[in-house]
Amino acid sequence: MRYESDVISKNIKRNQKIKKILIIILYIMLIPTILFSLLLICLELGNSGIFPSSLNIEIYTVTSESMSPRLKVNDIIIVKKGYTNEEYKVGNIITFKKKNGEIVTHRIDDITTVDLQKAYVTKGDNNTVQDEEIVKYKYIIGKVIYTMPKFGIVMNLLKNKIFFAFCILVLIGIIYYDNRLKKRKLDRKLVREKYEKKSDFYF
Repeated sequence: MRYESDVISKNIKRNQKIKKILIIILYIMLIPTILFSLLLICLELGNSGIFPSSLNIEIYTVTSESMSPRLKVNDIIIVKKGYTNEEYKVGNIITFKKKNGEIVTHRIDDITTVDLQKAYVTKGDNNTVQDEEIVKYKYIIGKVIYTMPKFGIVMNLLKNKIFFAFCILVLIGIIYYDNRLKKRKLDRKLVREKYEKKSDFYF
């Protein structure tokens, strides 16, 4: 009888340990996901002040194949701002704003002069002709310094409000379940201590 009790106790402890490890893993996965998702949602709502201006960084998702195979749809590009006009060279991939407000990322294909100032002829790697609109320095947002292939799919998921709400509900459920496990463990401990006291009394 004592042997069976010890086996059951060991099994309970092992199961508790497994559950605890799983809960910790879920916490590690969920909490950063929720925080990053909240950050992206805030950015989409226009709270651009979240990133320090000193970083001079913009993040964009590629939405066309004009720069394929270098940049593909759903790739994330990190754009560094703050370069001087003289620092842009032929071959650089730049992100700029067209006169109609459209934001484009193409490669500098040639350098020219407009109104006595250095300006740029751009072209998509996957396009057969150069862009019609000459890009003046004032319209350049910055230079592409890093690419995260296909990460745009993840970004779109993370900034989805339904996904954010789902993660919050899952986190609440885990916290509730974790508290229940702790309560059950405490209750079993109290019952065991009570049983041991009775055993000591009879012996």
